[in-house]
Amino acid sequence: MKLALEGIGHAFLGRAVFEKIDFTLQNGEVVALLGPSGCGKTTLLQIAAGLVDPLRGRIRRAYRRHAVVFQEARLLPWLTARDNIAYGLRVAGGSSRRSSIDIAERRAREVGLDLDDLDKYPVELSGGMRQRAAVARALAVDPDVIFFDEPFTAVDVGLKRTLQDLVIAAAAREHFSALFVTHDLSEAVRVADRLLVLSEGGTGFVTERRIEGRPGERSDRAIFDLVETWSRDPAFAELFDGERKELS
Repeated sequence: MKLALEGIGHAFLGRAVFEKIDFTLQNGEVVALLGPSGCGKTTLLQIAAGLVDPLRGRIRRAYRRHAVVFQEARLLPWLTARDNIAYGLRVAGGSSRRSSIDIAERRAREVGLDLDDLDKYPVELSGGMRQRAAVARALAVDPDVIFFDEPFTAVDVGLKRTLQDLVIAAAAREHFSALFVTHDLSEAVRVADRLLVLSEGGTGFVTERRIEGRPGERSDRAIFDLVETWSRDPAFAELFDGERKELS
């Protein structure tokens, strides 16, 4: 077990967001957290990552280091891409500048960034390149757990798939655990071992499903068929009702 949330409850401006949340993240497991907009997915991730203190409940962490990849890349504008990727290493200490740069360049190559791109500042990078740098920055600190907060929402479909594949390959290679927040059921089925759907009404998880096979080994047809089946499942009704509300 890497992470356990026990009886977590939280409220915002006096309104309950969720109550009595229990959740466990196992070694090497990628869990997708889904739910309609406003249900508290990001808040729960922030609580799990220690960025927000819950009003109630207990968090147990059995790992040494974690990293977070946000919906926006959140690169420091005054640093080059190379120095942004190395930033966590520099803050943590224990690595020389040369060692930090070597690690940053290796991680950059793993996510598909060219060395020429590393001399650029964030404003000179495309949105996709900034997200690649954000993933590389997370990997650079060699985390045991990575928290992904809808990291690929703002990129186009083709690049989104490429970035999903980067996460799948990294998880298989590095054996980290991950909590991956998304509103996209197809994305969840592609990247995760298990998924949880959070209720819009703050009552906890609507359903929990283990996904057959390993991420990266499921065919496009199998993913499509499973999404089609679950889209008709009442347990996913709130998720798809939320999507319809956003489109209306």
